[in-house]
Amino acid sequence: MGSTKSVTLTELADIEITSTSSLKKYVESSRALCRDFGSELDWAAEELITVLTQTQKGNPALLGFDVKIRARRIAKRARRAAELQRGSAVEMTRLWQDYLVQFAPAITPKKGKGKAKKTFNFTT
Repeated sequence: MGSTKSVTLTELADIEITSTSSLKKYVESSRALCRDFGSELDWAAEELITVLTQTQKGNPALLGFDVKIRARRIAKRARRAAELQRGSAVEMTRLWQDYLVQFAPAITPKKGKGKAKKTFNFTT
């Protein structure tokens, strides 16, 4: 799978999956979207720590230590979400690999018998 430009969710939804090439385009686009969103969430986690630590909304006797701990706890949620997005990108790769394994006989149909009407174009 090659590299693709970043897509939006509406552009991804507009891809009609009617052939092998359109499925490949959908998988590549969704992988790129998941990776981009995961990177954004990682960046947001770091920014959250910085912003929340600067608020100093904690116990003055603890000199901001409690604020840092609470900010890290909140940022940890964003990091978990980022990891899940990267996992979604991996699953899209597995989807493509499983498609190739499970439908390989249909991609190269056997010669001989009459052609059946297809609703899914496997050759493009």
